[in-house]
Amino acid sequence: MGSRCFSTWMAVFLLGPAIASAQFTGDLVLLPKGCEAVGQCILKDALRFTDASGTVWEAKAMLKTDGASIPGIFQPFVGAPFDEKFIKAAIVHDHYCDRHVRSWRKTHRVFYDALLNQGLSAAKAKNMYLAVLVGGPKWIKLIPGQPCGLKCINAMTSATGVAGFQSRAADYSLPALVPAMQEVHAQLEADPDALTLEQIEARARQLRPDDFYFANGDSIVVKRLYATE
Repeated sequence: MGSRCFSTWMAVFLLGPAIASAQFTGDLVLLPKGCEAVGQCILKDALRFTDASGTVWEAKAMLKTDGASIPGIFQPFVGAPFDEKFIKAAIVHDHYCDRHVRSWRKTHRVFYDALLNQGLSAAKAKNMYLAVLVGGPKWIKLIPGQPCGLKCINAMTSATGVAGFQSRAADYSLPALVPAMQEVHAQLEADPDALTLEQIEARARQLRPDDFYFANGDSIVVKRLYATE
């Protein structure tokens, strides 16, 4: 889970005010006792998060988790994968990054909401939101663009230029990401309202100007189909 989503090594930032319209339900209990030390735990009970729009996100009981996957080089500056400042947000985020039942945009946005709920300031949460937008996993729903006739079943086996883009694993190796985060951090520390969420999202797109997922919506109509019965 966490190894796919890396949610997120920027959680070193200080705590700040939380939003009132979003909240977690259920206590985080990890089993067996002391499992954090070995990096493999199980959720004893379901962990639910209701975001600012009222949408409910749930990581189910008995879910396996390795916490927030943080590259070892960053851990001295950030914290351990099970750091209580961000572990709840990371578990819910990673759960939905592994299960593509909602769009990647909504899934990354809920990470921002959950961080605010855990006490991170809007300034720090926005910077972390930028990171997952740029480097977090991406996926897209393919929609057949043409019917194939009466009782015809379309099974997507390939589509030139599209099929290979159905999903992409997390990748935080973009060289421009760290300098961009440093710049955004400086702006938001000086003025937490200097950048709106829409401006953060635009900045993420600028960092990946030719990216397939930013160029398309959460679903794409496929023009060419290879149909099978």
